[in-house]
Amino acid sequence: MLDYGFIKRVYDIKKFHGSTPEEIDKLKQKFGEIPEVLEEFYLKTGNTKEFQYGQDTWIMPHDYFKYSWIQDFDEGIILLNENQGVCQAYVRKEDLPLADPPVYLWCGERKEINLCASSVSEFLMAASAYEAAFTFEYNPEDFFYYLSLDDIEEFEARLGKFPFKMYWISDDIEITFYSNDPGNLIAALSCDSAEDGGIQLIYGAVNEESYKKLEKAIYDICEPL
Repeated sequence: MLDYGFIKRVYDIKKFHGSTPEEIDKLKQKFGEIPEVLEEFYLKTGNTKEFQYGQDTWIMPHDYFKYSWIQDFDEGIILLNENQGVCQAYVRKEDLPLADPPVYLWCGERKEINLCASSVSEFLMAASAYEAAFTFEYNPEDFFYYLSLDDIEEFEARLGKFPFKMYWISDDIEITFYSNDPGNLIAALSCDSAEDGGIQLIYGAVNEESYKKLEKAIYDICEPL
């Protein structure tokens, strides 16, 4: 299930602020019910200001009735909106009675629906990690790095891999996560359609010591894009 300690740590959150029962009730009035794990997440974190600072936009209960495009979305509950509106992560309305249903990608312009994560809890962990990777105080000067597939075995030998992942933008962009210290994180984006098959890395840390530890582990096997 959800590891709130991890989410708090990678976002450098001092204190969670949850959605109000009134905000949750308003969402339930629209959809009838919402998944148990999602309701728990909202009540714990839904008004936490640090969630505003990622690459993409979290859609929390207090956001839901601000914008007509969200209210007009009839497929289910939107969780995350890509920064240019290319896709949205959502729970299908037919899955809302489930405690921890899968999350899908809605790509309206391409008229595609693809799996984003196997469950809401996996999505919330993976999306929290991915969005936090853009907010770290300590990160490399060249923001995006490249890892050749020739070095992936060595890369994984040096780092711990998290047990969650997500697909974002399309179903061939898989994002996995690595770390060698509680204060650092790497988001690794692999794309099946890329000609060279390499992996794009986004990484950083919440403090200098943790950042240096991560840099030491990967400096010789990745390079700036």
